Amino acid sequence: MDKKKPSAEAGIHLFKMLGFEVRMDWSWLFLALLVTWTLAVGYFPAQLPDLQASTYWLMGLLGTLGLFFSIILHELCHSLVGRAYGIPMDGITLFIFGGIAHMRDMPSSPKSEFLMAVVGPLFSLGLAAFFFSLIQIGEELNWYQPLLAVITYLAAVNLVVGMFNLLPGFPLDGGRVFRSILWWWKGDLIWATNIACKGGVVLGYSLIIFGIMHFFLGALISGVWLFLLGFFIERLSRSSYEQVLIKQIFNNETIEKYAKTNPVTVTEPLTLAELMNNYFYRYYHKLYPVVQDDKLTGYISLKEIKEINQDNWRTITVGEVMQRCPSDIVIEADTTVIQALQMMYAQNISRMIVTKNGRLYGILTLKDMMNVVSIRMTLEQT
Repeated sequence: MDKKKPSAEAGIHLFKMLGFEVRMDWSWLFLALLVTWTLAVGYFPAQLPDLQASTYWLMGLLGTLGLFFSIILHELCHSLVGRAYGIPMDGITLFIFGGIAHMRDMPSSPKSEFLMAVVGPLFSLGLAAFFFSLIQIGEELNWYQPLLAVITYLAAVNLVVGMFNLLPGFPLDGGRVFRSILWWWKGDLIWATNIACKGGVVLGYSLIIFGIMHFFLGALISGVWLFLLGFFIERLSRSSYEQVLIKQIFNNETIEKYAKTNPVTVTEPLTLAELMNNYFYRYYHKLYPVVQDDKLTGYISLKEIKEINQDNWRTITVGEVMQRCPSDIVIEADTTVIQALQMMYAQNISRMIVTKNGRLYGILTLKDMMNVVSIRMTLEQT
């Protein structure tokens, strides 16, 4: 899968491969422990009985390492094709459900999306074929049986990864392949994404149902795993459509059009008591720009006020506790909407102060932007 979350900066830096940073999300450690334990305690003892426990644990560790590098190479193929087509790539992250090749932007054409998506599953299937051929060679040369068992596991798991990722449900690779074909056919990216994401929702619900069935049939671990995987795919399918729609709605538009102009402002000499009574309890805004001599000097929010004892509100002024410019929440009016939204999500904030030519212009709120998106999505569904 070649999506955008977890973030490219999350987790542990491992190494660089062909110019791409490889990181490991903390959730992968849980997966690695679970896979190693499952292989050492259940899978390999069933394949080769009567071996020493230490041998099974070594086999489990080798199997997990093989899975680790198989996923990295799968995602590396996505990244290499993406880079070849000029798509900015931010490295690879391993997480609990596999791996992610981080894209800063989506493919610009159906062809580039098709090739970037299909190369991962094809590599996994090719790697499975390679391991199956090794099994034949190993059997003819009478290789060490535990080694053959590990190779057999890696062949099977790469076959499953390749086949599963070809399922036509977005955001799986197969869903991206499906979208690229629909996009090429109709020339409508939003329509193609909508259809592919519906396939992802159906796939997600199917996995949830299979997970529940497995759970009640006694396969507890696989049941829970399928349920969580299905839930993850279903959620991501819905959000992926919204992300594409947002990009189309605000294609290269700047925030100047959407910022609320003439915002309520406060001055530095104002006491916190006056600020609360005359502004927060009157206008109910979460943040107020601070202007002095017609110049934006900063902002103040409830975060700054709640750190001050209420007994001191009558003597402490806005200027003493405000956040001064420059600030991460102050942006220029010529900033694109997509950049502004990315900044809001990255900083977990809901409003930003907009300036134009160095002077206060307005306030941009996440709520207003989402209302625009909601209206457009409603129109798209009619």
